[in-house]
Amino acid sequence: MVTTPSLVYVSADVQVIEDYHEPVFYSSNMYWRFQGGVWYSSRYHTRDWVRVTVLPPQIQRIEQPTMYIRYKGDASAKAAAKAEHREDKAEAREDRQEAKEERQEAKAEAREDRQEAKEDRKEAKEDRKDDRKDAKDDHKGKHKK
Repeated sequence: MVTTPSLVYVSADVQVIEDYHEPVFYSSNMYWRFQGGVWYSSRYHTRDWVRVTVLPPQIQRIEQPTMYIRYKGDASAKAAAKAEHREDKAEAREDRQEAKEERQEAKAEAREDRQEAKEDRKEAKEDRKDDRKDAKDDHKGKHKK
């Protein structure tokens, strides 16, 4: 099984296989290899190379293809990607924390609502009890006269 190689952008529409023993570029869903002054293309980066004489403009613009042998990605681009990844992780962490706090607030609010409802029921029960007592006392008072 052939895995997809690690690619690094060398222009907006061209990538090169990073740290590879020969200059193999990727553009327009094709791999482009420069060897011995000749260009080859293939759908795979390791086989089925076909010699080509007509290149797409973005590949033609590569002035020194051999300078991309063992090419390493731009350190600042890698650092920027890592920084962006860290920022994304921090943002996701903040989002999770906010969601957690919102859940906790909703739970506390629901707990308070239940407690208030319980107190209202207790108060209503006491009111009914007092009303029954008052009615009983009124009833007794009428019969004493």
